[in-house]
Amino acid sequence: MTRDFKWTVKCEVIILFVHLLTSVSTAEKFSYQSTDIANEPDNRLLLFSTLDGYLVGVEQQTGAIRWKIKDEPVVSVPLDHNNLVVPFFLPDPKDGSLYVVGNPKEPIKKLSFTIPQLVASSPCRSSDGILYTGKKADSLFMLNPKTGNKHRVFGWDTTASTCPKESPGNSVYVGRTQYSIIMMDSQNLERKWNVSFYDYSANPMSKEHLNNYELAIFTSSSSGKITCMNRIRGSYVWDIDLESPVVAAYLLDPSGLVAVPTTSLANHTLSHLTSYLDEPSQPASIKLYPTLYIGEHTTGLYAIPSLVDENLVTITASDGGPLLLGAYGNPDYPRPISGKNYRLSDSPTSLQLNPEPILYLGHYNVPAFSSCKLQIPYRNNGRQLITDESYSSKTAGKRTKSNPWFDFSKSEDMYGDIHTLSHRRKMSIGTETQLSIDDENDTMDDDKGFKKGVFEGTIKNLKLWLHEQENKGLTILVIVLIGCVIGMFWYLQVQVREFQQLSQHSSKSSNTNSSTKNGLVTAVAEELPNGLVQVGKITFHPEELLGKGCEGTFVYKGEFDKRPVAVKRILPECFTFADREVTLLRESDAHPNVVRYFCTEQDRMFRYIALELCQATLHDFIQKRCPLFDLLPLEILKQATAGLAHLHSLDIVHRDIKPQNVLLSMPNARGEVRVMISDFGLCKKLQMGRMSFSRRSGITGTDGWIAPEILNGNERTTCAVDIFSLGCLFYYVLSDGEHPFGDTLRRQANILGGDWNLESLKDHRWKVTLQKTLITAMISEKPQERPPAIAVLNHPMFWNGSTILNFLQDVSDRIEKAQPDDAVAQSLEVDNVAVVRNDWRRYIHKDIAEDLRKYRSYKGDSIADLLRALRNKRHHYRELSLDAQKHLGNNPEDFINYWLARFPLLLTHVWTSMQLHSDEPNFRHYYHPSHKFSKLSNYERFEDDCIPEIDEKN
Repeated sequence: MTRDFKWTVKCEVIILFVHLLTSVSTAEKFSYQSTDIANEPDNRLLLFSTLDGYLVGVEQQTGAIRWKIKDEPVVSVPLDHNNLVVPFFLPDPKDGSLYVVGNPKEPIKKLSFTIPQLVASSPCRSSDGILYTGKKADSLFMLNPKTGNKHRVFGWDTTASTCPKESPGNSVYVGRTQYSIIMMDSQNLERKWNVSFYDYSANPMSKEHLNNYELAIFTSSSSGKITCMNRIRGSYVWDIDLESPVVAAYLLDPSGLVAVPTTSLANHTLSHLTSYLDEPSQPASIKLYPTLYIGEHTTGLYAIPSLVDENLVTITASDGGPLLLGAYGNPDYPRPISGKNYRLSDSPTSLQLNPEPILYLGHYNVPAFSSCKLQIPYRNNGRQLITDESYSSKTAGKRTKSNPWFDFSKSEDMYGDIHTLSHRRKMSIGTETQLSIDDENDTMDDDKGFKKGVFEGTIKNLKLWLHEQENKGLTILVIVLIGCVIGMFWYLQVQVREFQQLSQHSSKSSNTNSSTKNGLVTAVAEELPNGLVQVGKITFHPEELLGKGCEGTFVYKGEFDKRPVAVKRILPECFTFADREVTLLRESDAHPNVVRYFCTEQDRMFRYIALELCQATLHDFIQKRCPLFDLLPLEILKQATAGLAHLHSLDIVHRDIKPQNVLLSMPNARGEVRVMISDFGLCKKLQMGRMSFSRRSGITGTDGWIAPEILNGNERTTCAVDIFSLGCLFYYVLSDGEHPFGDTLRRQANILGGDWNLESLKDHRWKVTLQKTLITAMISEKPQERPPAIAVLNHPMFWNGSTILNFLQDVSDRIEKAQPDDAVAQSLEVDNVAVVRNDWRRYIHKDIAEDLRKYRSYKGDSIADLLRALRNKRHHYRELSLDAQKHLGNNPEDFINYWLARFPLLLTHVWTSMQLHSDEPNFRHYYHPSHKFSKLSNYERFEDDCIPEIDEKN
């Protein structure tokens, strides 16, 4: 026995000892009368999807059915009983798995590929000669949680013809995908099968939510019965019957569907479990076994993995004999195990002989995987073969998509309540009831699951035990002392092991240290006769220094493959950041507004990264330290935002947006200069399916450009931190170098206090109004109020005169024939006095006013009439007098500037008011659906700041 193994055994003994001590107090944890404030109830509806296609909204707390709507059946397998084709296929309505029932000499087998995988790989052929072709159809609809009404279905096949009465804000967007497979025997083209499978798009429940979710939902595999129990208290909550088996459960969250784990049980087992929970005084221990239930519904047969207790009959699917297919008179016909359900007669004479293949409905032993493999024709698109090499018959039946509580491929469930002991899993429901899942085919993973389960249970029990102690201070002191002793013991073991390793390797040559700490040496730095230094494919001049970074990083001018580049030389201490930067650059540098990456080399002392050579930084450009380019401020900001939007689309958070990290490229042949995002050393990649990450690495970024949530640590970091920095960058560019949060000394404190000032913006008054509304949203203290980068690009601040004019004309056309009580017209007239400056007719020239009065009268306090006047003068521009044309200008820029210079709040007010109707076809391209901007909070303040002096006599 080795020393490491002895140490492992000692650690396990210590953990088990602490576990046994804390388990004594755990048994009485619910007798403790807690004084903690109860959590607020979760009022979101549960949405159940049934096999026959119904969506049922159910209240979580009471089980009351709120509504029920019909949709397509989840699976459909047309089966002609008069012309049965063998083999035939049984779909799993939960995840689209396929089971195949062959001839009477073969048992049921599970195919190693699912229906969605077949659709993704089609057309293809399996090793048993079956040809597959598939089709995928996506659709999207809005579901009202209060009424259950389904509206506005979008898809390739259907589109709603009418608008919903409810506001989209009250509805949940639900995505649904239909997978259709047609199968044909290549040896007999007359043998055909087809299967359809519907799946709803849902987000997985977060780990934190899953740990705190109190409800345990049990469903029947053969009926619509649902039993809901409180997982913490172990008490019955409610039960309902939906008349059709439940295949999935979701929470109706405003952001979409959230998958809720369910456990499928046999009908008898579900009743058995409920009867135990009805008697809380009697401890219950129910032993469960995994099976495969085969049932029938209106659109064909189906198969669902299900758990049964020891009293329920199961049908053995043995390789040595037929599988309930063929005539009963066959002497090799397998006999079912005697039990309460699905009992077959013991007398063969009691059944009529049937030469046709038959299949009994019931619970079967978990089938093994089929040896059939999928043969996909070569395509140059990166697809891989789907085989069963990663699966084995030992793990068959262990994996279910929506059942993390009974995930047979794991040795403990997601709640931490299952502990693997002697190839058996247990799930605790309260303190009285345990569900034990017997699995004789567990592998060595059970050992890891046992250690992890015991450790998590120990921590949980320690917290509860500590909460019950009267003298907590003394208890904590004892625990700390014990921890110190264990830590010292562990430290000594580590030191002894390291000393032994050093002794064993002391005779090795010292030149093994020539390699750097991380990575391998790729080249040797050579000094050329002309003073240049060459490292592999990279060449640079040490005297041509472009800039310096933190931690000893230098940037030189160099060459790569005869191309001018910037060479970044990095010390070994920063190799971690360099690796991150190179990885993210390779993923994102295909965008014109992200700096391009070329090559990496490494010698014994440094790492060298070759990047695109740029002319200057944005900081140099604003401070007039570089040649002036023909670049407008708005064009700079638009390109920088496009680069950041590209990073965010790849789930990359930059975390250090500032003027020094925005570069201006060398002019191309046409003299064009690109704006690029650079310096990816602090970037972080969000994990798939996640919208944020923790701040374990501490505060990152540059003082004065760091979002407040990073400084105070109250919220997790999201892409919104980059939007905050980008908002400061906007103000920096538009104000010629000023910062919205003041000078360098007070800047960070002002960010924490939300004290900003936007008074240094320099432009036309109406443009300043737009700039203030956008920058105010971007530097908001609340991350959720900041617009995403893609929505920033859609803001009117970036529109040209033609786009602004078209937008105002479209709005005027929309309200021209609207009724007085129309919601659009009413929302437009809110705060009309400030927008039109009491009476807009007093601020236009006399020639234009007289022309307007020729055809109709206008209300001076009406925004709709002001837009109508603007639209009419645009349409009838050629009919105006020469003086009027001179006032209005001869191009869209002059025309729109005439009106907005007099009414600076008009465009901002109209654009924010029309956001409520941004889903209308004429307005979709003016907005981005991911964000709604707030309206101006103080019109009077903006009126004083933005409206210029106008000669009202004109």
